[in-house]
Amino acid sequence: MKKNIFIIWSFASLLVLSSCKKVLDADPLNLISPDVVWSSKANAETFVFATYGIMNSYRNGLDLSTLGDAYTSNTITSGGTGNNVFPIFSETLTNQSDYGFNNWGDIRRCNVIIKNVTESAGIADGDKKTLVAEAKFLRAMSNFNIARRTGRIVWIDKVLTENDNLKLPSTANPTISYDYIIKDLEDAVADMPATKVSGRANKYTAAAFLTEVCLQALAYKNYPAAPNVNPADPLLDKVIANAQIVMSGGYALEPDYEGMFNETKSTSNEIIFAIYNKAINTTIQSTPMQNMVPNIKPETIINFGGSPLFNKPVPFECWPENFPAQNLTDDYLTVDKADPTKVLPWNQTSQYLNAVDESVNVIAPFAKTGFPDDKTAKLNNDVVVKMGRIKPGSTETMLTLTNENRDARWKASIISDNSSFYGELFTTCLKGNSGRFLGTINGGGYECTLSNMYWRKGLYTNVSPSYVNTVSTDYHYVCMRLGRVYLNLAEAYLLKGDVTNAVLNLNKTRTFHGKLPASMAGTLADAWKDYKRERRVELVQENDHYYSLLRWGRFGGDANDGIAPGGTIRELTEPMRVMDVSKDHKSFSIVTGPFGKQYDSRKFEPARRYLFPIAQSFIDNNSNFGPQNPGW
Repeated sequence: MKKNIFIIWSFASLLVLSSCKKVLDADPLNLISPDVVWSSKANAETFVFATYGIMNSYRNGLDLSTLGDAYTSNTITSGGTGNNVFPIFSETLTNQSDYGFNNWGDIRRCNVIIKNVTESAGIADGDKKTLVAEAKFLRAMSNFNIARRTGRIVWIDKVLTENDNLKLPSTANPTISYDYIIKDLEDAVADMPATKVSGRANKYTAAAFLTEVCLQALAYKNYPAAPNVNPADPLLDKVIANAQIVMSGGYALEPDYEGMFNETKSTSNEIIFAIYNKAINTTIQSTPMQNMVPNIKPETIINFGGSPLFNKPVPFECWPENFPAQNLTDDYLTVDKADPTKVLPWNQTSQYLNAVDESVNVIAPFAKTGFPDDKTAKLNNDVVVKMGRIKPGSTETMLTLTNENRDARWKASIISDNSSFYGELFTTCLKGNSGRFLGTINGGGYECTLSNMYWRKGLYTNVSPSYVNTVSTDYHYVCMRLGRVYLNLAEAYLLKGDVTNAVLNLNKTRTFHGKLPASMAGTLADAWKDYKRERRVELVQENDHYYSLLRWGRFGGDANDGIAPGGTIRELTEPMRVMDVSKDHKSFSIVTGPFGKQYDSRKFEPARRYLFPIAQSFIDNNSNFGPQNPGW
């Protein structure tokens, strides 16, 4: 069915030009008459399928069209990705910056569907109802993408003509924007079918997204003043009610967490909505995989005294730009060996405390060849924040301390030192075959990680014959799934002050996907702490973390490290961290640094950064779009 949807979608791009691409009837008609398009359900669906490009805004958080995760301390970036995100974390944006506002072409398509389906003489009333609901879902999703960026939207609920006033206003505030979005989604939940078709939304898809929209709407009430969350707020009840609708839909958590994001479980029963691209028109370079894996030649490894060589001379020939940061990976918890009921960060466990001497200086001047096996190094601008070495007589190594008894999503999401992937062994330690000291910032090539880690989540394992940018491949993006709904539900209960139900729901993914002992949090503060960590690792790369951080910052208090509502956000200002490990895996150092993009000086200005600006050029052309967002 996914292939069928793709074929229909491609055909529809020709079929619908006569309606969707003409600007107020100014363009010439194309080959297929609108009367034909709207004469039957089957024909109308081709237009509907071609409108699903709206959902591209909900793709992978490292996708160049979204980049949500790259705004946060989850990810260190370089190259083009780094250039795109640098203005955000350096606070060098201006009100001329356009981070989304003009979605009017997409909205017109949705309104064309609603109008023409409603007026069609050839479409049955029951089919009209479901098609109109689907168009409302897509309209809501287009507007939600704008609202979570700029807060305000231009509400258009009809097909505009040259006789209409085109100097429309924006909504006055985010609450009005969200009221429109929520109403469209509620209509979609009521009237969309329950049928599950991969790549197409249904009533459960609308309900699932509604759980998240309501949380975001609650956070931006009274903006720019604090939201003053009331546990009895109807928005929280909507989250709970719609989560229950999703849970009645027969979805189930997927045992193979990694497989949901590659080819093995791409249509898992946990996935509520995904975008499916077929190999017929998809290559590695048009997917996030292009920027996730290295491009390291044998001579680079040899010139830096590294080992081992890869089995294939060059198994990966991509353009790496996105790498997991230590800031993120420290949140993948480890079971304490002395007390298996306890889970802690890897460097707070009893096995770490018993094995590591943090008083030892393990730093040595870097040399390309002849570097000692028991030392780490630092680059000129790096600042060491912690270092240590395994004590004599201990049976632990840095490999055992960072890999054993750890959250199961660690190995499913991250390629780290001594990880095997695609038939190759990655050694990212000093004198390894793929660590950061082989890179451009140290006189090497533009070939490898900045963080000594690579992403595994989202990498297909059946790419053939090798990871070359021009190789064709299927690829899909998970936009909504059951695990995310459980976490939205947990957050609603936290905001209601219901610790028991909040912990119950955050434990769904923690115990099933993470294979960790259940959280036993008994206070609201502890429950928020466990919830935020769980959401971060469960949904990493799923275009969630940045908007969740903004939401939690708006809530303030336990949701944001005890900071008052609307205050600064630690995770958007803390320096990025990288861990280096010695060749013998017994020494380590953790450093902060610019890493090529001033990651040691990240900024967040609360007075303006909770929303991006409406690009001033839009306001200059139509004063009804104003006023400009606060702070811009």
